[in-house]
Amino acid sequence: MADARIGRRRLGAVLALVVTATLVVGCASVNRLREAQESFNQAATLENELRFDAALQEGSMQGQLTQNTTIQNGYASALLSLDKIEAKDVERLKQDRLWGNVLALKALAQWKLGLLDRARDTAREVQQVGADQVLPRDRALLLALPGLIKTDEAFAALQRVPAEPTPEQRASTLKNVQLLVADAADAIDRGRGAVDAAHPVHVYLIQAKLAAFRNLQSAHERLGDGDARTLPREQRLEVQRQLKELKCQAERLSLKPEIVNYWANRFTLAPEPGAC
Repeated sequence: MADARIGRRRLGAVLALVVTATLVVGCASVNRLREAQESFNQAATLENELRFDAALQEGSMQGQLTQNTTIQNGYASALLSLDKIEAKDVERLKQDRLWGNVLALKALAQWKLGLLDRARDTAREVQQVGADQVLPRDRALLLALPGLIKTDEAFAALQRVPAEPTPEQRASTLKNVQLLVADAADAIDRGRGAVDAAHPVHVYLIQAKLAAFRNLQSAHERLGDGDARTLPREQRLEVQRQLKELKCQAERLSLKPEIVNYWANRFTLAPEPGAC
Protein backbone atom coordinates (compact mmCIF):
# COMPACT_ATOMS: atom_id res chain seq x y z
CA MET A 1 0.00 0.00 0.00
CA ALA A 2 2.83 2.38 0.87
CA ASP A 3 4.55 1.73 -2.45
CA ALA A 4 1.35 2.44 -4.35
CA ARG A 5 0.93 5.78 -2.59
CA ILE A 6 4.52 6.79 -3.36
CA GLY A 7 4.02 5.78 -6.98
CA ARG A 8 1.10 8.17 -7.29
CA ARG A 9 3.19 11.19 -6.30
CA ARG A 10 4.61 13.45 -8.99
CA LEU A 11 8.38 13.62 -9.37
CA GLY A 12 8.53 16.91 -7.53
CA ALA A 13 7.12 15.20 -4.45
CA VAL A 14 9.72 12.45 -4.25
CA LEU A 15 12.96 14.27 -4.98
CA ALA A 16 14.54 16.67 -2.56
CA LEU A 17 17.20 19.25 -3.36
CA VAL A 18 18.80 21.70 -0.98
CA VAL A 19 20.20 24.88 -2.55
CA THR A 20 22.97 27.01 -1.12
CA ALA A 21 24.90 30.13 -2.01
CA THR A 22 27.30 32.47 -0.27
CA LEU A 23 25.24 35.57 0.51
CA VAL A 24 26.39 39.05 1.39
CA VAL A 25 24.65 40.64 4.37
CA GLY A 26 23.01 44.04 4.17
CA CYS A 27 21.25 44.15 0.80
CA ALA A 28 17.46 43.87 0.74
CA SER A 29 17.53 41.82 -2.46
CA VAL A 30 20.06 39.41 -0.97
CA ASN A 31 17.86 39.07 2.09
CA ARG A 32 14.99 38.12 -0.22
CA LEU A 33 17.23 35.50 -1.79
CA ARG A 34 18.16 34.20 1.67
CA GLU A 35 14.48 33.99 2.63
CA ALA A 36 13.74 32.09 -0.59
CA GLN A 37 16.57 29.64 0.02
CA GLU A 38 15.41 28.98 3.56
CA SER A 39 11.82 28.35 2.45
CA PHE A 40 12.93 26.16 -0.44
CA ASN A 41 15.31 24.15 1.73
CA GLN A 42 12.70 23.58 4.44
CA ALA A 43 10.27 22.28 1.83
CA ALA A 44 12.95 20.11 0.22
CA THR A 45 13.99 18.66 3.57
CA LEU A 46 10.38 17.80 4.39
CA GLU A 47 10.05 16.09 1.00
CA ASN A 48 13.09 13.99 1.81
CA GLU A 49 11.67 12.99 5.18
CA LEU A 50 8.32 12.15 3.60
CA ARG A 51 10.06 9.94 1.10
CA PHE A 52 12.11 7.87 3.52
CA ASP A 53 9.89 7.88 6.61
CA ALA A 54 8.32 4.43 6.46
CA ALA A 55 6.08 5.20 9.43
CA LEU A 56 4.50 8.12 7.59
CA GLN A 57 4.09 6.08 4.42
CA GLU A 58 1.99 3.65 6.45
CA GLY A 59 0.18 6.48 8.23
CA SER A 60 -3.09 8.22 7.50
CA MET A 61 -3.86 9.88 4.18
CA GLN A 62 -4.76 13.03 6.12
CA GLY A 63 -1.25 13.18 7.55
CA GLN A 64 0.26 12.91 4.08
CA LEU A 65 -2.03 15.61 2.71
CA THR A 66 -1.00 17.93 5.54
CA GLN A 67 2.67 17.31 4.83
CA ASN A 68 2.22 17.86 1.08
CA THR A 69 0.38 21.12 1.73
CA THR A 70 3.25 22.30 3.93
CA ILE A 71 5.75 21.41 1.20
CA GLN A 72 3.82 23.29 -1.48
CA ASN A 73 3.47 26.31 0.82
CA GLY A 74 7.24 26.29 1.30
CA TYR A 75 7.92 26.41 -2.41
CA ALA A 76 5.26 29.08 -2.87
CA SER A 77 6.89 31.15 -0.14
CA ALA A 78 10.27 30.82 -1.87
CA LEU A 79 8.81 32.02 -5.14
CA LEU A 80 7.04 34.92 -3.44
CA SER A 81 10.30 36.09 -1.88
CA LEU A 82 12.06 35.99 -5.25
CA ASP A 83 9.23 37.88 -6.93
CA LYS A 84 9.69 40.68 -4.39
CA ILE A 85 13.22 41.41 -5.61
CA GLU A 86 13.04 44.84 -7.22
CA ALA A 87 14.38 45.66 -10.66
CA LYS A 88 16.80 48.21 -9.20
CA ASP A 89 18.49 45.45 -7.18
CA VAL A 90 19.19 43.15 -10.14
CA GLU A 91 22.46 44.91 -10.99
CA ARG A 92 23.68 44.50 -7.39
CA LEU A 93 22.89 40.78 -7.54
CA LYS A 94 24.77 40.51 -10.82
CA GLN A 95 27.76 42.29 -9.29
CA ASP A 96 27.70 39.78 -6.46
CA ARG A 97 27.33 36.95 -9.00
CA LEU A 98 24.02 35.87 -7.47
CA TRP A 99 21.61 36.64 -10.29
CA GLY A 100 22.04 33.20 -11.82
CA ASN A 101 21.28 31.68 -8.42
CA VAL A 102 18.08 33.74 -8.22
CA LEU A 103 16.90 32.54 -11.62
CA ALA A 104 17.83 28.91 -10.97
CA LEU A 105 16.01 28.90 -7.66
CA LYS A 106 12.99 30.57 -9.25
CA ALA A 107 12.85 28.00 -12.07
CA LEU A 108 13.06 25.11 -9.61
CA ALA A 109 10.36 26.56 -7.35
CA GLN A 110 8.11 27.11 -10.37
CA TRP A 111 8.66 23.52 -11.44
CA LYS A 112 7.89 22.19 -7.97
CA LEU A 113 4.64 24.18 -7.98
CA GLY A 114 3.63 22.82 -11.38
CA LEU A 115 4.12 26.16 -13.15
CA LEU A 116 5.82 24.40 -16.02
CA ASP A 117 5.59 27.07 -18.73
CA ARG A 118 6.96 29.69 -16.34
CA ALA A 119 9.75 27.32 -15.30
CA ARG A 120 10.74 26.84 -18.94
CA ASP A 121 10.73 30.59 -19.54
CA THR A 122 12.91 31.23 -16.49
CA ALA A 123 15.34 28.51 -17.53
CA ARG A 124 15.64 30.14 -20.96
CA GLU A 125 16.27 33.50 -19.27
CA VAL A 126 19.25 31.99 -17.45
CA GLN A 127 20.81 31.14 -20.81
CA GLN A 128 21.01 34.88 -21.52
CA VAL A 129 23.17 35.71 -18.48
CA GLY A 130 26.93 35.41 -18.39
CA ALA A 131 28.63 32.16 -17.50
CA ASP A 132 30.12 33.81 -14.40
CA GLN A 133 26.59 34.27 -13.02
CA VAL A 134 25.66 30.56 -13.03
CA LEU A 135 27.16 28.01 -10.68
CA PRO A 136 28.02 24.60 -12.21
CA ARG A 137 25.30 22.99 -10.06
CA ASP A 138 22.69 25.48 -11.24
CA ARG A 139 23.71 25.08 -14.88
CA ALA A 140 23.40 21.29 -14.56
CA LEU A 141 19.96 21.54 -12.98
CA LEU A 142 18.68 24.00 -15.57
CA LEU A 143 19.94 21.84 -18.43
CA ALA A 144 18.15 18.90 -16.82
CA LEU A 145 14.96 20.86 -16.06
CA PRO A 146 13.23 20.05 -19.37
CA GLY A 147 13.75 16.40 -18.49
CA LEU A 148 12.27 16.87 -15.03
CA ILE A 149 9.24 18.47 -16.65
CA LYS A 150 8.95 15.64 -19.20
CA THR A 151 8.94 13.19 -16.30
CA ASP A 152 6.04 15.05 -14.71
CA GLU A 153 4.23 15.00 -18.04
CA ALA A 154 4.72 11.24 -18.32
CA PHE A 155 3.31 10.80 -14.82
CA ALA A 156 0.32 13.01 -15.69
CA ALA A 157 -0.33 10.99 -18.85
CA LEU A 158 -0.56 7.83 -16.76
CA GLN A 159 -2.97 9.49 -14.35
CA ARG A 160 -5.32 10.32 -17.24
CA VAL A 161 -5.70 6.68 -18.27
CA PRO A 162 -9.25 5.48 -17.47
CA ALA A 163 -9.86 2.44 -15.29
CA GLU A 164 -10.71 0.35 -18.36
CA PRO A 165 -8.80 1.86 -21.30
CA THR A 166 -9.48 0.84 -24.88
CA PRO A 167 -6.70 -0.91 -26.83
CA GLU A 168 -6.10 2.38 -28.66
CA GLN A 169 -5.79 4.32 -25.41
CA ARG A 170 -3.37 1.74 -24.01
CA ALA A 171 -1.17 1.80 -27.10
CA SER A 172 -1.13 5.58 -27.53
CA THR A 173 -0.45 6.31 -23.86
CA LEU A 174 2.36 3.75 -23.70
CA LYS A 175 3.96 5.26 -26.80
CA ASN A 176 3.59 8.77 -25.37
CA VAL A 177 5.23 7.80 -22.08
CA GLN A 178 8.06 6.05 -23.94
CA LEU A 179 8.80 9.22 -25.91
CA LEU A 180 8.56 11.49 -22.86
CA VAL A 181 10.89 9.29 -20.82
CA ALA A 182 13.42 9.09 -23.66
CA ASP A 183 13.46 12.89 -23.89
CA ALA A 184 13.69 13.18 -20.11
CA ALA A 185 16.67 10.84 -19.94
CA ASP A 186 18.49 12.77 -22.67
CA ALA A 187 17.97 16.12 -20.91
CA ILE A 188 19.07 14.75 -17.54
CA ASP A 189 22.19 13.28 -19.14
CA ARG A 190 22.96 16.73 -20.61
CA GLY A 191 22.71 18.20 -17.13
CA ARG A 192 25.04 15.59 -15.70
CA GLY A 193 27.50 16.21 -18.52
CA ALA A 194 27.82 19.86 -17.49
CA VAL A 195 29.55 19.14 -14.16
CA ASP A 196 32.57 17.28 -12.93
CA ALA A 197 32.07 13.55 -12.31
CA ALA A 198 32.56 14.05 -8.56
CA HIS A 199 29.99 16.85 -8.18
CA PRO A 200 27.31 16.04 -5.53
CA VAL A 201 24.50 17.13 -7.90
CA HIS A 202 24.89 13.76 -9.65
CA VAL A 203 23.10 12.10 -6.72
CA TYR A 204 20.04 14.24 -7.41
CA LEU A 205 20.13 13.84 -11.18
CA ILE A 206 20.63 10.08 -11.07
CA GLN A 207 17.49 9.85 -8.95
CA ALA A 208 15.67 12.10 -11.40
CA LYS A 209 16.51 9.69 -14.21
CA LEU A 210 15.42 6.73 -12.11
CA ALA A 211 12.10 8.49 -11.46
CA ALA A 212 11.63 8.85 -15.22
CA PHE A 213 12.28 5.15 -15.76
CA ARG A 214 9.91 4.29 -12.92
CA ASN A 215 7.15 6.01 -14.91
CA LEU A 216 8.12 3.90 -17.92
CA GLN A 217 8.01 0.73 -15.85
CA SER A 218 4.56 1.64 -14.53
CA ALA A 219 3.36 2.31 -18.09
CA HIS A 220 4.48 -1.12 -19.26
CA GLU A 221 2.92 -2.85 -16.26
CA ARG A 222 -0.42 -1.10 -16.69
CA LEU A 223 -0.68 -0.80 -20.47
CA GLY A 224 1.53 -3.41 -22.09
CA ASP A 225 0.49 -6.80 -23.44
CA GLY A 226 2.37 -10.05 -22.99
CA ASP A 227 6.12 -9.50 -22.75
CA ALA A 228 5.50 -5.75 -23.03
CA ARG A 229 4.10 -5.75 -19.49
CA THR A 230 7.64 -5.58 -18.13
CA LEU A 231 10.36 -2.99 -18.61
CA PRO A 232 12.33 -3.82 -21.80
CA ARG A 233 15.74 -5.41 -21.28
CA GLU A 234 17.69 -2.37 -22.50
CA GLN A 235 15.92 -0.12 -20.00
CA ARG A 236 16.34 -2.66 -17.18
CA LEU A 237 20.08 -2.71 -17.80
CA GLU A 238 20.15 1.09 -17.81
CA VAL A 239 18.30 1.17 -14.48
CA GLN A 240 20.88 -1.22 -13.02
CA ARG A 241 23.69 1.00 -14.31
CA GLN A 242 22.06 4.04 -12.73
CA LEU A 243 21.61 2.17 -9.44
CA LYS A 244 25.31 1.30 -9.47
CA GLU A 245 26.24 4.93 -10.16
CA LEU A 246 23.98 6.05 -7.34
CA LYS A 247 25.56 3.49 -5.02
CA CYS A 248 29.06 4.66 -5.91
CA GLN A 249 28.19 8.34 -5.50
CA ALA A 250 26.45 7.64 -2.18
CA GLU A 251 29.46 5.74 -0.86
CA ARG A 252 31.83 8.51 -1.97
CA LEU A 253 29.71 11.12 -0.18
CA SER A 254 29.12 8.89 2.88
CA LEU A 255 25.35 8.90 2.35
CA LYS A 256 23.09 6.31 3.93
CA PRO A 257 22.45 3.18 1.82
CA GLU A 258 18.68 3.74 2.10
CA ILE A 259 18.89 6.09 -0.87
CA VAL A 260 19.92 3.16 -3.09
CA ASN A 261 17.62 0.65 -1.42
CA TYR A 262 14.64 2.93 -2.02
CA TRP A 263 15.09 2.88 -5.80
CA ALA A 264 16.20 -0.76 -5.99
CA ASN A 265 12.97 -1.72 -4.22
CA ARG A 266 10.86 0.43 -6.54
CA PHE A 267 12.20 -1.45 -9.57
CA THR A 268 12.83 -4.82 -7.88
CA LEU A 269 16.28 -4.67 -9.43
CA ALA A 270 19.80 -4.73 -8.00
CA PRO A 271 22.62 -2.38 -8.96
CA GLU A 272 24.86 -3.53 -11.77
CA PRO A 273 27.60 -5.71 -10.24
CA GLY A 274 31.22 -4.65 -10.14
CA ALA A 275 33.46 -2.22 -8.32
CA CYS A 276 32.91 1.52 -8.50
